[in-house]
Amino acid sequence: MSWQTRAACRDTDPELFFLASEDYTTGAAARALIAAGRVCAGCPVRRECLAYAVESGQAYGIWAGRSPAELRAIRRARAAGTPDPEVDRDAMCPACSLLFALPAVDGSVCWLCEEKGLAP
Repeated sequence: MSWQTRAACRDTDPELFFLASEDYTTGAAARALIAAGRVCAGCPVRRECLAYAVESGQAYGIWAGRSPAELRAIRRARAAGTPDPEVDRDAMCPACSLLFALPAVDGSVCWLCEEKGLAP
């Protein structure tokens, strides 16, 4: 994970991102999400961090300023074929915005759009 060496949080106390409690509905958790979000906001590898958290199934911690509930919601949406604009930028059909199984190559469209004759 070479992106981690460029992360804005690399010198931040990990306890900010991994709370002692799994209850993210408390006031302390809300304050931690805000504080972590400030660190993540200007991070040059925010997208890579979010993609890692979503794709590896991270169930704990704040990743790219997102709570575990937000990460689960992204995974559920992706499983239903709805891309996340930040995570799936390269894996979306440019004509219909459905997810590709693999990243798009040279602006190609999904097989459904190809059959319909749609072009990006």
